[in-house]
Amino acid sequence: MSEKIPVSIYMIVLNEEANIAAALERMTEFDEVIIVDSGSRDRTVEIADGYPNVKTSFHHWEGFAAQKAHAMSLCRNEWVLNIDADEILTDAFIEEVRRVVAANEVDALESTRTLYRWGKRPRHPGGTDRLIRLFRKSAGHYPERRVHESISIDGKVARTEATILHNENLTYTERVAKSNRYSEARARDKFDKGDRVSLPALLFIFPLSFVQHYFLKGHVFDGVDGLLTSMNAAWYAFMKYAKLWEMRRRRE
Repeated sequence: MSEKIPVSIYMIVLNEEANIAAALERMTEFDEVIIVDSGSRDRTVEIADGYPNVKTSFHHWEGFAAQKAHAMSLCRNEWVLNIDADEILTDAFIEEVRRVVAANEVDALESTRTLYRWGKRPRHPGGTDRLIRLFRKSAGHYPERRVHESISIDGKVARTEATILHNENLTYTERVAKSNRYSEARARDKFDKGDRVSLPALLFIFPLSFVQHYFLKGHVFDGVDGLLTSMNAAWYAFMKYAKLWEMRRRRE
């Protein structure tokens, strides 16, 4: 049996019964997996507790950035890896983690993430994005943000084409509900910064966002799913600014 990878994986979860086992099966080679649950009502925690390298705990929801920062603080290793419950580590990515940690020459690794929706890759060219998930704990921090959080790295970042698989198996109803929640959080972030919104912005943000996603980002090649995805993205953009307008009106 090979030696454990000296990396702490951390995850924040809520009602991930359908995804958690598949994610954890790919993490058995790692020293520890820290799971912070914010109140699941399904078998998420029960399933996670069945893995010997997993440690679960509860933490009241504080927003994505704060929740991830708390989970990261529980990690005992200097090298940490943030993964979502609907993501799967590939063999190539795991080997790249081994190599980077063993070489000990950089502070973070920027890798790719490949989207699969209900087991199929979208045909639009935006199905793969780049992000930093592996990094030294001492070199990373989360800027205050309720949603769309990303780690900020102070140090040298290496790049790799090794990928993480993102299995987005949400119904359209669930995707719209998620966009509604995220638009609320994003509006509050903008409100806290003092941002304002104009009538032209409210008028044009929906059609411009739709055109951007459907045509410029290539969702037109994904048929009905691409149409629905683009409509949902435009709806999210509109609701973000509509809620910001409402927040400012209430203050004034």
